[in-house]
Amino acid sequence: MSDVMTHVDSEDAGGTREVPPAQDHARGAHAWFIIVICLLGISSGPAAFCLASIGLFSEPLSREFGWDRTGISLAVSLMMLFTAISLPVIGRFIDRFGVKKVLIPSVALQALCFLVAPLMQSYWQFIAIYIAIGTIAVGSNSVPYMRLLSTWFDRSRGLAIGIAGSGTGLGFAYVPILTEVLVNHFGWRGGYIGLGMILLLVTLPLVAFALRESPSHETDDSEQEAGTDGAVKQVSGYTLREAIFKREFWSLVTIFMALAFVLYGLIPHLVPLLTDRGVSASKAAQLASAFGAAAFAGRLMIGFLVDRHDARVIAFIFFSLSALGIAIFLLPLPFWTLYCAAILLGGSLGAEVDMLAYLTSRYFGLRSFAEVFSVLFSAVMVAMGLGPLAFGVVFDASGSYQSILMLGIPICVFAVIMLLTLRPYSQRRRGGPVSMT
Repeated sequence: MSDVMTHVDSEDAGGTREVPPAQDHARGAHAWFIIVICLLGISSGPAAFCLASIGLFSEPLSREFGWDRTGISLAVSLMMLFTAISLPVIGRFIDRFGVKKVLIPSVALQALCFLVAPLMQSYWQFIAIYIAIGTIAVGSNSVPYMRLLSTWFDRSRGLAIGIAGSGTGLGFAYVPILTEVLVNHFGWRGGYIGLGMILLLVTLPLVAFALRESPSHETDDSEQEAGTDGAVKQVSGYTLREAIFKREFWSLVTIFMALAFVLYGLIPHLVPLLTDRGVSASKAAQLASAFGAAAFAGRLMIGFLVDRHDARVIAFIFFSLSALGIAIFLLPLPFWTLYCAAILLGGSLGAEVDMLAYLTSRYFGLRSFAEVFSVLFSAVMVAMGLGPLAFGVVFDASGSYQSILMLGIPICVFAVIMLLTLRPYSQRRRGGPVSMT
């Protein structure tokens, strides 16, 4: 009996390649180890480390420097704006030079920004640090991890992206607790140093020494993977210039900007919305927690489902539920129904960025995945920033969230209808070599 197993590396290959069982098993095991590293890396990215910690720094910074909360939160808003501007540039660098050559210096620079924060003496220095995180350290965002996962995984790509993407939720869970402990024991300066040291001593070694650009096996003649120097060579798919002339590109922009505007607009206003309706602060916090748990579970569930079913159908179902969730918040229904609404909306929130990454890889391939995805993600980030502002403006003008919620329903319905315009993505050339994972 032969001591090797036959394995087709690509649906287009037109032949087979013999891979020793031990080698194939090791490759599969390391692929799932890559997911864990990406999960931890995303959990320590700017989204979690900056957004989840700023509330804990606000009071001590206000006491020492006299800055108001609007001024402190402006730093995070500017960071997001500059991230949206910088992502397309870093995406191009990732596709040209490889993931690790961008990720390693970006994580190091993010750590440096946190470590120099205790030295700041004026407000402009505080703003400059967060702008630096959104520009020179922008490569520590989720884009390189999504590029890496799309290279490693084909059959289980949705699940891989879903698991790793849940790292944002993981970060939002442990960063506030960790920051509170550090600030209580060592002050706000110690808090920044502690977060910086985690990046320097945990995240940086993981991405530098444990990550591999792509599986070690060769691909077929039509697709190549990262070379030994870490740079990404030519693979199948569209360039950004080619992608922007595709109908699917603009459909994805429209769909995910619409959803991000509504869902991320609601997040910071969820607890005030509930307390305005007479819900106690403790119950409102419980609902917010259910919202977050649903987002975490939604990412895992959707990642599992899109590997087995048409991603457009899964997106249609979950995004339709978001419109239903908003409708529940609008109607005078019993309190228990609000839990249903929070779960429905949270499930949708867990879907949109991961689904965007998955569909980008399927429609446009891996040739310029990071650049194409970063442009799409930048557009979504603009909507993420405008949503909370729109909710706040409407409330200040009318004293209620009813109007913006009523607007949110047709926006979600419009996004769902736009999903119907997406054509089936190719199953023959899905963006990467078909591997055991």
